[in-house]
Amino acid sequence: MDAQEIHIIEFKGTGVFNPETLEAVHTELDAVIADESITAVFLRGEGKSFSQGLDLEYLMAHQEIFSEFVTATMDLAARLMAFPVPVVSVVNGHAFGLGAMLVLASDYAVMREDRGFFCLPEINIGMTLTVRMNALVQSRMSPIAVRDCLLTGAHIPAHQALQLGIVDAIAPEEELYTRAVELSEPMRGKPRHLLSGLKYGQNKVLVDLIKSDAADDPITAPTFWSSRVI
Repeated sequence: MDAQEIHIIEFKGTGVFNPETLEAVHTELDAVIADESITAVFLRGEGKSFSQGLDLEYLMAHQEIFSEFVTATMDLAARLMAFPVPVVSVVNGHAFGLGAMLVLASDYAVMREDRGFFCLPEINIGMTLTVRMNALVQSRMSPIAVRDCLLTGAHIPAHQALQLGIVDAIAPEEELYTRAVELSEPMRGKPRHLLSGLKYGQNKVLVDLIKSDAADDPITAPTFWSSRVI
């Protein structure tokens, strides 16, 4: 297979997302749409990071766009879930927060067996999930995986991520690309309009919510848990 048939989107540095880096990913996806020869998209980071999620330093300095930007990142997840070629997360290192959610939004994921980690850290950083983030997590993770990841904020290593069904395979660093190629092979080369339609159909409820005008506030607990009804 010609390596040029696979488009690699690399998250630079720690792979954090701000408006500039988010737009850069969408631009690369636009290029894939324009090039019919491309049969897959691989997402990967560099060094010890896949993606460490939101650029909190930037967003703390621009709090007026924080909520709007978080919602915009979920638009990227929705795009991946209906994208007309297979999307593979090649998790070379830490996938935290939004990085972890992009793993969930991918068709396949392969994780480095010795330094790959998956983490939804909200409980440890004073946050809950927004409506859209919560819908993505609930749709793509089993209840046991949600319990062991989201409700603990744990750094889930590769072998546990595989056991929980978060990733499809684990491999040494030097074999990640080859394993990603093998995983995506059955889906590559399928008619784009059909693959996109089928992927959208499977994710319709979630994608439609993400693309809707529904409020995207952080979810808070109701008060009934704090008292016993007799």
